[in-house]
Amino acid sequence: MEAFTKNLRDQRERKGFSAAQMASSLQITETQYGELENGQTDPSVETLKRLSDILNTTVPELITDRQVQQIVKDVPLGHFSPESLSEMDKDTYIKILENLLRTLLAEKKGA
Repeated sequence: MEAFTKNLRDQRERKGFSAAQMASSLQITETQYGELENGQTDPSVETLKRLSDILNTTVPELITDRQVQQIVKDVPLGHFSPESLSEMDKDTYIKILENLLRTLLAEKKGA
C-alpha cells in the first residue's frame, strides 16, 4: 500500500497536522499512527473511513496512486471487472477487502 502511505503523509502535511494530532484524532498512540504512515501496519476499513473524515478526502483518494476518476475513466462503461484493473489497483482493493473481512469476522466472533 505504497500509495496509501504517500497519500496519508502528503494529505496530513497539506492540512498542517502533526503526527501527534493525527494520532489523537484517531484515538491511537503516536507509535501506532507512525506504523500506519510508514506502511508497517495496514489500516482497517474503519480507520480508513476515520482518516478520510479527518483529512476531508475520500477513501479511494487515500489508497490509490491515481485519481478515482482516472481509474473509472480507464474502464469502458458496463465493463467493470477485476480484469479491468491495473495490478496496483487490484492489490489495493484486495487489501481493502482483506481488512473488511477481518473486521467482519472479529465482529462476528465478538457477537
